[in-house]
Amino acid sequence: MISATVAFAGDVQPLMVQRGKLLLDESFAAALNTNNWKVAIGAWQTENGVLAGTERPADHHAAVIKTPFTSITAVVQFSFLLKGDSSFHFSVNDPGGHNSRISIRANSVMMRKDLDKKDPRSYAALLDETGASLAPDKWHTMIVELNGAEMLARVDDTIFVYGSHPGINKEKKDFGFPVMGAALFDNVKIWSATPSPNWASEKAKLLARQSARPAIDRSGNPTEAYQVVEVKVRDRLVKSDAKFKSLVDARATIQESISKAFPIVNRKGPKADAEKKRLAGEDDKYKKLMADLRVAQRNEREYLFAQAPEVKKAWEAFFAANQAKAKAAKK
Repeated sequence: MISATVAFAGDVQPLMVQRGKLLLDESFAAALNTNNWKVAIGAWQTENGVLAGTERPADHHAAVIKTPFTSITAVVQFSFLLKGDSSFHFSVNDPGGHNSRISIRANSVMMRKDLDKKDPRSYAALLDETGASLAPDKWHTMIVELNGAEMLARVDDTIFVYGSHPGINKEKKDFGFPVMGAALFDNVKIWSATPSPNWASEKAKLLARQSARPAIDRSGNPTEAYQVVEVKVRDRLVKSDAKFKSLVDARATIQESISKAFPIVNRKGPKADAEKKRLAGEDDKYKKLMADLRVAQRNEREYLFAQAPEVKKAWEAFFAANQAKAKAAKK
């Protein structure tokens, strides 16, 4: 049975923008409106006035539901409840694919600009992150503001993440809720918006709080520790290091050659896997390109490690943890 009790924190006022026209007001009081919501994967249902999303193990993918969303400047507000140790993303997509996201866990909130999977030179950028203490099985309220290249998200009007990236400043296609585990949602509202004249002063206050935050302790999560430090250093080097940019371009050029000559590499599924296995064993051109790619990837990785030893250290811990996990699985 889905709980219908929603501890909605009321109307949270935006800081970066001013609300305009109400574009969506969804209380999930009836059956799911398929004109507004499209289930991509997973189990989704409405009951007692809330929307429940549950990841299905057989899918090997987070449960995902989406609703149309095109605005560059807008406000989105909703309530959510995490079941147990579950998590979810507020994921914004543009016509080219994933654009940006806010990742919500009980102990952290993270803002990221997604990479463009069609562009091998693209990379994800971690825009902001903060520790959190979101009680599971309790309702919380989240407000997300977008204005051009800027994004601001607040949970319960106390926790916030803020960031800016030129890739965010484009027309959107939709936003979705990818759910890892199980989560409930309610009172989803979208407004058009205009920039707030008070944003400069509000932004200064948030940036001061942002700079004073303690780092998140990831000592117990070597996978995420490596991913986060690698993303941060890659972002810095791509913007400032010509040698690193040339290595990225060399690797990307080979990937583009592989994709053009063998489009199957971009597909998934048993048939695609079988064809890629056949190519690896029989096609000399494919084997040569893949060998060149491995060399280029190694060159890029080794240069990154040389410029940032902390990334190498995190990678070694990540690799060792995976090796230990694989060994334990064989016992």
